[in-house]
Amino acid sequence: MPSHIRFEVDADGVALLTLDVPERPMNVFTPGFTADLREAVAQIAQRADVRGAVITSGKASGFMAGADLKDLVGFHATGGGAAEAIEAIAPGGRALRELERCGKPVAAAINGVALGGGFELALACHHRVLLDEARAVVGLPEVTVGLLPVGGGTQRLPRLVGIARALPLLLSGRHVAPAEALALGMVDALAPADQLVAVARRWVLDHPDAGQQPWDVKGFQVPGGAGALAPHAGASFGATLAQVRRDTHDNLPAPLAILSAVYEGTQLPMDAGLAVEAQCFGPLLAGPVARNLMRTLFVNRGAALRRKGDLSAISTAYVERLRQLYRSEGQALLSEGVSPALIANAARQAGLGESPLTADATAEQATASQPDARAVGERLLSLLALEAARCLEEGVLKQPVEADLGAVLALGYPDWTGGTLSYIETVGLPAFVMRCDALAQRHGERFKPTAALRERARSNSLFYSEQAA
Repeated sequence: MPSHIRFEVDADGVALLTLDVPERPMNVFTPGFTADLREAVAQIAQRADVRGAVITSGKASGFMAGADLKDLVGFHATGGGAAEAIEAIAPGGRALRELERCGKPVAAAINGVALGGGFELALACHHRVLLDEARAVVGLPEVTVGLLPVGGGTQRLPRLVGIARALPLLLSGRHVAPAEALALGMVDALAPADQLVAVARRWVLDHPDAGQQPWDVKGFQVPGGAGALAPHAGASFGATLAQVRRDTHDNLPAPLAILSAVYEGTQLPMDAGLAVEAQCFGPLLAGPVARNLMRTLFVNRGAALRRKGDLSAISTAYVERLRQLYRSEGQALLSEGVSPALIANAARQAGLGESPLTADATAEQATASQPDARAVGERLLSLLALEAARCLEEGVLKQPVEADLGAVLALGYPDWTGGTLSYIETVGLPAFVMRCDALAQRHGERFKPTAALRERARSNSLFYSEQAA
């Protein structure tokens, strides 16, 4: 029998699938879990003594999360591209599609947190009963780690609640508490802990013919419409696109990918929509921004907190050194005749937490010809990253993670970069050294790469090894 799922059939023919991924504090999608889920779904479909099923969790930590972020960061370290990323997630998608097309009613008894792939599993069920406690939040937070929901979330949620309701949830990634989840249509019922499975089981027995999703019925229409002619299209896609680009300055690709997946996919039959979703997902997982967000803000930050209890042990010397350099570069830009407004806007567009200009900065006379704001942003990011490399070489920092965490959390270095040293890896070591050489020629020796950094670039020796990625 499956080792990740306990499969029991009661006297009424209702199978209870209890999810319990071994050696993980929370249920997550792994290759072993996916294989066992497909085997369990096959039993539901094929066994004559099974009338339907209830899926719940055997873990007190909650129902299920998505994939383990360490596993996803590990994929990036393999050097796989978009096609390999799509191939890697394909089995999970197939398992959920097989579940919703098994021909028998399946209800999710969501006994706690259901986020990411965990909520996508619930969406693939035909009915969702959520624990009526504040801790039992649901949602699709993939955007916060630079990804999109690739277990059908960009397709099933809009088909369930409508695009106008689904898009804000997909683009914010926020966690939704039980009462609101019910009001939005994300779940169908709430129940206390001692009745949760019983309520789900009763629905299965009362709906023997409910083993098909609405979107698999001929003639199905997305609630509220889909495509350019839908009444909400101007707000959902036009205004939202403008807002996303204003807020992210095109530094974060995931929100745009989510918009594309929803817009294109919901105009197609379900299987074609799921293929669109996968195509939008592949470049995100293979790209550096998702790697940066996951590695620095979640994996490395979590590891640092577990080791130290807090992040105060990161060198204050390092952060102050970068802060002073940042402010002095702001003054250098002013002295070159760059307008204060352009400097502030360039920092904002790059994602930096604050302007390098102090409140009492006095401007030189701005020159008639102003530089490109993006180039100014790259200059600021590059100077700080170069200084972080120097700090690591000089022993001010013991390891790369300190450079990245300190810059992001204490200085406001952009999240999307993953931090100063991750930014160098994002640009590419050889390309970064070439950029710094060009900046040094134009603006001075402070941009000149160190000999050690040149050697790193020559050998393409990353700050983070694959094992530590």
